[in-house]
Amino acid sequence: MTETIEVMADDLLNNDCNVTRSSSRKVTFPTDESIVSGYMDPPDPWGKGYNCTTEELVCAYKAACDANGVQPHRHLLEQLQGIDLSVCNDRYEMLSCRNLRLDSRQVEALEEIFKRVQFKTLDFESSGLDEDSAIALFDMIEYYESCCKLNIAHNTRIGLRGWQMCSRMLKKTPCLQTIDLHGIPLSEQSIPALVRSLRIGSTLVTLHLEHSNITGRNLLILVTALRINESLRELLLADNKMTSSDGQHLASLLRNTPTLQMLDVRNNALQDTGCAYICEGLYEQQGGECGLAALVLWHNQISHEAMPAVSAALAVNRHLQTLNLGHNLIGSEGVHLLREGLLRNRTLLRLGLQWCRIACEGAVALAECLAESPQLLRLDLRDNQIRTAGLIALKLALSVNKSLTRLDLDKDIKKEPSMKDYAEQQGALLEAIGALLQRNRAQARDKELRQLDEQQRLMEREEETSSQDSLQRPRFVPPQPSPIATDDGDASNDDGAPSRPADLSVSTAEVSAPFACVTSPTDRVLGVEDIVVGFNAAAGANASLLLVAPAAATNSDGDAGASA
Repeated sequence: MTETIEVMADDLLNNDCNVTRSSSRKVTFPTDESIVSGYMDPPDPWGKGYNCTTEELVCAYKAACDANGVQPHRHLLEQLQGIDLSVCNDRYEMLSCRNLRLDSRQVEALEEIFKRVQFKTLDFESSGLDEDSAIALFDMIEYYESCCKLNIAHNTRIGLRGWQMCSRMLKKTPCLQTIDLHGIPLSEQSIPALVRSLRIGSTLVTLHLEHSNITGRNLLILVTALRINESLRELLLADNKMTSSDGQHLASLLRNTPTLQMLDVRNNALQDTGCAYICEGLYEQQGGECGLAALVLWHNQISHEAMPAVSAALAVNRHLQTLNLGHNLIGSEGVHLLREGLLRNRTLLRLGLQWCRIACEGAVALAECLAESPQLLRLDLRDNQIRTAGLIALKLALSVNKSLTRLDLDKDIKKEPSMKDYAEQQGALLEAIGALLQRNRAQARDKELRQLDEQQRLMEREEETSSQDSLQRPRFVPPQPSPIATDDGDASNDDGAPSRPADLSVSTAEVSAPFACVTSPTDRVLGVEDIVVGFNAAAGANASLLLVAPAAATNSDGDAGASA
């Protein structure tokens, strides 16, 4: 066998030699100067976006529809005609394709729009996206960086390949900060493909996964992916049928993701055990530099038995600013258990206790907390059983409290058969409470104006000091160049011009301001609801205060969670 291999090798060598001897062709290489004969610029996705008029945009969309054999949507044409393209390189507010039922050919026609216009928001909710149309849409958004917010809610026909393309888009589109996927049930096969981009390199800030089957193993996969994520700030997981065991995963999320600032788990079934797990995660954030700022536990079957855990977390937590416990059976007993944590906490600004079965005894306990609280801005007590005694306690507390600017109470009078003039007394107390709140708002407004004036004076003083320093500083005289000896003895160059002094210019580094995720309580006083806002999943596009009830739960006046 060895002899056979050696013979074959010899034959190959002999053949190669014969070919070399018989061939007259030679291989030559170009010189270094002529190796590169030319170059190509990278493709510019905005090559057609400059100097485009509104008429050209509309005509390009119509031509693309004709080429793909589809009819232009009248709703889209109306939006395009309202776009003013006289200002280039600006993102326009929104392009809405909601409820338009788009197939792959109609999505392909949208490329002529994305070539020319960028948007802040693209709304494709309930637009009937399937596998192919979703892939085409995600590919175009990635290539043209078409939006900062993307809403594809209630598109239930997207398959595994579509979610893989969505993951790639999230990873390679730095301008995309918000994606809304509510109403899309994610399977155990699609959730890993989606959240793969959330591990490292993602710039996503807000993620909507309401009513998306994020429970059990799916929740564990999501939490595992977010452990090393540093960009996500808001996570909305409402209506996912979570149980008490899911509270362990949420506690792990709070322990390992301190950069997360808002967690919304309303309308689940976490119960007392799940709430206690979450409070353990909050408790362990006490020593960190950052932590959760807003927690929404609305309608989670929580009772007074979970309030000791909530109180313990509030007593040590130094980050939480908004806590919504509304629509849970806490009762006056739960408020008494919560009292110690509220008294020791110094960061909570907004507390939601709407429809918590709180009576006068619980209102008295809250009044004690108000009298000692130097920072609470808003307290929601709507849809409770607070009568005359509770209103008296709240009025007395507000006569001492100077921070509370909004106290939400029922406008209707609560019946008290044991009192004859209960209606007059409750009406007078409500008016007195309103007057005290108005006083606090006026004082807060004056304080904010004084702070603004002080900041303005400091800036003017710094500018004046810097200008005086520049005038008093001795004038710098650049050194003269050494004379160059010439035939005639003059200091000049060969062409007779004076010698150029040395280059003394210094480049200035540009410093960017940090992104502020949560504003301070003095930023807005009259509009407290604007301080911490989130995307209202039920409304789809309207921003709402996290303290406000979701649209699915209406109060006694028929107001779907709106502020009083």
